[in-house]
Amino acid sequence: MATVYLRDKQKLRGIRWMLLAVTAISMLTMFVLRMIGSFFEDSVPVYLESLITGLLAYVVPIAIYAKLDGITAQTAAERFCLKKCSRYMIVLALIMGVCFQFVMIAVNLPFNMIFNSAESYTPGSAAELCAAMFVTGIIPAIFEEFLFRGIVLGSMSELNSRAAVIFSTVMFALMHGDLYSLAGYILMGVVLASVVNRSESLYAAMVFHFGNNMAALLLGYFNSELIYEPTATIKLFAAGIVGFAAVFGIFVSVTKKRPKNNKIKASVLLGQSFVSIPVLLCIAITAAAEILIRIL
Repeated sequence: MATVYLRDKQKLRGIRWMLLAVTAISMLTMFVLRMIGSFFEDSVPVYLESLITGLLAYVVPIAIYAKLDGITAQTAAERFCLKKCSRYMIVLALIMGVCFQFVMIAVNLPFNMIFNSAESYTPGSAAELCAAMFVTGIIPAIFEEFLFRGIVLGSMSELNSRAAVIFSTVMFALMHGDLYSLAGYILMGVVLASVVNRSESLYAAMVFHFGNNMAALLLGYFNSELIYEPTATIKLFAAGIVGFAAVFGIFVSVTKKRPKNNKIKASVLLGQSFVSIPVLLCIAITAAAEILIRIL
């Protein structure tokens, strides 16, 4: 049986504890902010919640991990695919991200209908929409992609490419704390991993993520108009899904797969990753937070 060398073990252990720190701080921050909003009978705006959570839950743990692992700007660029990509690739990533929002809604629709959980953030004004576009559009796209597709996927891909995609995708989906939208986030994680692996640039994934978030915000903002135009809405969603399939097909045709690494069996690496104290705690915290939010 293949074994992971000591340095690789230490690296993976550090990543798992970093994920636990991100999960715990993220859920705690969200819970505290919502309790504050409940106390004052005025909920904290989602864009402000995203800003505070992003700064506390992502910047601090990632900075500590980078310091302990000896990561510098130069080594980060090499390890985490922080390479420039062409304008053509940026345009493809943006269009794919926008169109993929329609795919996510379609995938999550059965779960939302069964559990009556179709809750989404809707900006109340044009000014709030602009603030939300910056905070919930740009910040998650940068932080989440750097963590999941940069650090997690990039580090684990050195050992086993398939295991890296599976683990980074599942943790990305769980970290959102929305069990009813889990299927959509898992699919998004797989697509984003493909975008990074084929474009060899984390920036392409960030642009994709940004486009997806922008589409979600705009759909929420214009939701009232869409409700009264069901035919136009169906055509819009059909165009979005077909558009994603077409553009993703173009993206695949103009890019190549990176060589796969299989230094250690996928089953062994996934077992070591999922059946570990930090990851099990991540799952428990996410489930507990979901239950508390539904109750409160």
